[in-house]
Amino acid sequence: MPENSYEAAGVSVERGERAVDLLRPAIEGTHGPEVVGSSGGFAGLYALAGYRDPVLASTIDGVGTKVLVAREMGRYYSLGADIVNHCANDVLATGARPLFFLDYVASGRLDPEAVAGIVSGAAEACGHLGVALIGGETAEMPGIYDEGDFEVVGVCMGACERSEVVSGERVRPGDAVLGLASSGLHTNGYSLARKVLADAGVSYSDTPEGLDRSIGEIYLEPHRAYVQEIEALREAVDVRGISHVTGGGLGGNLPRVLGGFGARLDEGSWEEPAVFGLIRSFGSVPEDEMRKVFNLGIGLCAVVPPEEAETGLEVLREAGCDAWRIGGVVEAGGVAFV
Repeated sequence: MPENSYEAAGVSVERGERAVDLLRPAIEGTHGPEVVGSSGGFAGLYALAGYRDPVLASTIDGVGTKVLVAREMGRYYSLGADIVNHCANDVLATGARPLFFLDYVASGRLDPEAVAGIVSGAAEACGHLGVALIGGETAEMPGIYDEGDFEVVGVCMGACERSEVVSGERVRPGDAVLGLASSGLHTNGYSLARKVLADAGVSYSDTPEGLDRSIGEIYLEPHRAYVQEIEALREAVDVRGISHVTGGGLGGNLPRVLGGFGARLDEGSWEEPAVFGLIRSFGSVPEDEMRKVFNLGIGLCAVVPPEEAETGLEVLREAGCDAWRIGGVVEAGGVAFV
């Protein structure tokens, strides 16, 4: 190897090409007739058709320090589903339907098999949601990332008719807040969730009392997507606001879709996954902090007229999602837990 070569500097073109070869079948498996051309170009092309007055919705996000749990467990597949589902939910909250997705995986030293695992997980999640994985990027950047470090980011684009946008402008005091069950931590709060375990001397391979799997498996549970559930809900009832509960918890995210109003939530009205009780007790984390950091079992909220709440819950449960009426909209701003 020449002393002054890309390989000597820590970047392998061969590893990058191997990763692309491993990924191509999974990526192309998500393509329908809307995807123009084959994968491998400089940009993904998607034909937007069938709209009278289309509005595009776009979002970008990452999985954060959940990657450190995956690295320690040696399990990367679920991270692909995490980033697809997280971004799809953000698009969904605007009233748009997610259409296509792009991923970005950066590392200090590219591991083709690990990257293939992440992107295969993303492709499977895209296929489940009817979303096209039309492109992505892998970057090997020694000096920015140490060997073994990596980052996972995704971009999702969706569309809807302008008349279908859900902005929260039609929310009114008295409306009901429906809470859709999360699958666990989703992709938020991992810096605190990891610290609590480290301080308590708990390993990811441990299965603390009250859990049915190792804490590592529970921490890697993929972020849940709600595309089919919300589509069914919108066909049945008037959905006036949709909030994806991410960083900031219910208190930080629900007000974003209430049109300036507030909400009162009955914190005993839904089932909280056991992992949150474990974090709370191991770390002696104050309840206010738990509410600010974690979703506490509610991954998405939908605001509907009060007379349609029960119908909405029936539809969500028939779609396979546990859901509860967790509170209502009030005049005063902010979120109060009662």
